[in-house]
Formats: sequence, structure tokens, C-alpha cells
Amino acid sequence: MRLAAALALAALLACTRERDEEGRRRVFSAQESGAGAEAPFDWDRPETSLAFDADAVARRIGSFEWTAAVEWSFSRPGDPPARVHALERHRVRQSATGEFEVATEIDPGQGEGSLSGRTVVFVGGTTFARSRYAPFGRFRERPSDRGRDARATRDESFRIPADLARLYGPALALAPAGEATVLGRSGRTFRLALAAGAAPTAPVADGRVLPAGDPDPDTRRRLAFLQGPLPLAADGELVLDAETGVPLRVRLRGAFGVAGDKTARAQFEVVAQVRALGAAVGAVVAPKDALPDARKPPGVSGALEAAGLKERGDRAMGRAEPGEEGD
Repeated sequence: MRLAAALALAALLACTRERDEEGRRRVFSAQESGAGAEAPFDWDRPETSLAFDADAVARRIGSFEWTAAVEWSFSRPGDPPARVHALERHRVRQSATGEFEVATEIDPGQGEGSLSGRTVVFVGGTTFARSRYAPFGRFRERPSDRGRDARATRDESFRIPADLARLYGPALALAPAGEATVLGRSGRTFRLALAAGAAPTAPVADGRVLPAGDPDPDTRRRLAFLQGPLPLAADGELVLDAETGVPLRVRLRGAFGVAGDKTARAQFEVVAQVRALGAAVGAVVAPKDALPDARKPPGVSGALEAAGLKERGDRAMGRAEPGEEGD
């Protein structure tokens, strides 16, 4: 089970370091305001459309709302067999003026209590965040973030199709497949398929240094997947805006194998699309009644103080108040 769960994360972790470095450059770039003209889209390279981040899409087509659903299945025969089935749901509302909201829900397939998720809002240069299980649904202000982690969260959701395409590399082929209309905008459709005679993606040198001795079998499989997944299948479609080249809809179903283990198999299906444009998106605003930043959450100590137990415990131990000790 641990192996399968690790593989469920590996599909995205394979590109994490590269994306983090790219995110740092973008966060401190002067282009973050969204201003500036966009270069014409190169229709000879339609695959580059998947590299657009949410800011680039907003600069090209204005405010938009985007959703994605991802289904993962990982299996490996054995005694007992390893099998995981996970679901993800993502939603991004991006304003043309730079504000955004991103919500994620993840069901790792481990039963009740394992679901997780969060909502992050970036407005007026300030980040607000809340967990799926935040008390009373309250957001908390994150003034020290300055949008850095908020953008990283948004990009982790919005660039899932790009991350999967990067895992395929040249093994993912695109072919023109007609025209389509999405939300009243004309689009060009491309069929996604496994390239004929596709070779495995080149191993990724990430600088990882292992301790002396060989890793255990499960670790070897995880490393093999991270450093070079084997594309086994791919089928889907990509609809690009005919005017700007922005992805309006992506559907991709595929499978990967693991070098050195012919029994392990990772399957996925992702459906991502733009749901609304322009005024239909609605303004992204700061949450009402957000809690202030808590650098040191009270946790158990706060509960003890609220019940008066901490004070009584201090008196019983003969402890003085901090102020009495000149702290």
C-alpha cells in the first residue's frame, strides 16, 4: 500500500523541483502584475499551450474560472496486492487584475477521515487560507506569504495537465482533429495519443544522494518512476482557443509503467476545462471575518488556559508568572 500511495504522488513530484525554481523566478518577476503584450501563439507547436500558467492565460483571455478532476489508479500484484484509487478535484478563479482563488479536494482512497483539501485566496497583495476542516469555515490571514505560497498552490492545481504531459515528453503526440466551440469561443482541436515507437523519457538527474548500500525494493521502484516513467498508453483531446492558443479543454487518459518492475502500473484520467469567462467569473474578494495570522497556534496550551487548568497547574508547582521573573 505504501508503494502505491507513493506512486500516486510521484506523477506530480517528478516535476516539483523544476516547477519550484520556475515559480520562484515568476514570483519575483516584474511581469507578475499581468501587464505587457503577449507574443503570438506558435501553432506549429501546440503542445506549448500546456505550459501557460494562470497569469498568462488571464493576460490572453481575461478573467476565467477553471476546473479539473483527476482519477488515479495504481496497482502491483503481490501478496497482498498493492492497489490505490485516488480522486482529486481542483478549481481556480483567476481575475485579469491578478487576484485569484484556488480550492482543492483530495480523496486518497483510504476511507473516511482521509479526505483533505484547502482554499486559498490572494487579494490586494495578501493571502488568505483555510483548511477543508477549518473551525466554522474561517479563513486565516497569511500576511508574510506575499502571494508566494498562494501562487505555488494555484500552479500545483492549474498545471496538472502540463505536469502529466511533461512526464510523457516526446512520447505524447498531438495531431489536428478539427474545430470546436467552448463558451462561445472558436477553438482548434488536437488529438492526444502515444507516439508511434515512443521511447521512455530520459532519466531526470535531480542530485539525490543515497546512503551507502542499495535501497529496498519499494524505494527502488519509487526512484525508477520519478527518474523515468515508462509511457504505456495515452488517449485524449486538447481544445485550444483559436485566437490566443489558450487551452480551453483538456482530456487525457493514460498509463505508465516502472522501469525494472513490469508488474507495477499507474493509470490516470484528467478532465480540465475553462468553465466561465469575463464578467461571468465574478470578482475575487477578501474573505469576511478572516482570523489574524497566528505565528504560534495555541493548540493544547490554549485549551488548557481556556479551562483554567494551566494556571492551577502552575500554582500547584509553585511557578511564578513570567512577568514576575522579569522575562
